[in-house]
Amino acid sequence: MKKIDKKEVLQIAIQKQQELTENYTQRVSDMKADTFSRNASASQTEDRHSNKLDVLQALEKELDFAQNELDYLSQVDITEENANVSPGAIVVTDTLTFFIGISTDKIEMSGTTVVGISTKAPIYANMKDLQKNDSFTFNEKTYQILDLY
Repeated sequence: MKKIDKKEVLQIAIQKQQELTENYTQRVSDMKADTFSRNASASQTEDRHSNKLDVLQALEKELDFAQNELDYLSQVDITEENANVSPGAIVVTDTLTFFIGISTDKIEMSGTTVVGISTKAPIYANMKDLQKNDSFTFNEKTYQILDLY
């Protein structure tokens, strides 16, 4: 089985996270412009303004989270071959291939789907520190680790 290039997976994950961060930045900017617009009509109630502030705060929290995840990814060390499941590892199971870093959309590489998972994800807790040929169970499904690097 051909190994997936960890550097390429990391670059794609960083690119996706940058796009997500840029999207949230734009949404926060748009929401600030809308929320603090001086041209508010007289029919706008205080409740609408309060609602917009709540949405703005939620978007700002999501932006902070996305930026923190991007910062974390930039510090993930992929130079070492991982002997156990830890940040930066590619974990090939009998069902899925995982990249341990942050949660991401599926990444398609050379005919293989790679799923990015965070070290904060419940599934990571079940596989953390395991080695090649170990197995783990998550959501009543058992995964066999076929390769790990």
